[in-house]
Amino acid sequence: MDENPDDFVIAPSPSGRLLCGGCAPDDRCRLGVEAHEHPLRFDVVCPLHWQGGPKVAHGGWTAAVFDDVLNMAALRLEARVVTKSLHVSFQRPVPVETPLEVLARIDVHTGRRWEVSARMTLAGGSPPLAAARAELRTRRPDHYARHRAWLAHH
Repeated sequence: MDENPDDFVIAPSPSGRLLCGGCAPDDRCRLGVEAHEHPLRFDVVCPLHWQGGPKVAHGGWTAAVFDDVLNMAALRLEARVVTKSLHVSFQRPVPVETPLEVLARIDVHTGRRWEVSARMTLAGGSPPLAAARAELRTRRPDHYARHRAWLAHH
């Protein structure tokens, strides 16, 4: 029998990390994100295999990092958030294999709605390389079941 998909929550891994469903089994973030002791600061290094141009991160990697970090910012308070929308502003090329820092913040939280934002810089600070904002939602109790039912009919 299939387990209830809506029982899924992102909880700390054995090493204490908050990881997505794809990374949790290996207890490491494949995007290169490491949560810092400060709940809204993240250390990041773009792995070489995410290179989009010469020594520059693929924009999809940058967007995925922001999606991960912005969700982690809210997940510390609510274990059942999902992304409704994500906007990324690329300001400078993001270097690969270079220590980066992402600072996130929760701008608004009302009911199920979360507005969050973040900026990515070189570690230690620099002008922003990229910035993002997202709207998240606390998912409904039947979020994944409704998705499976919809998918079964398409």
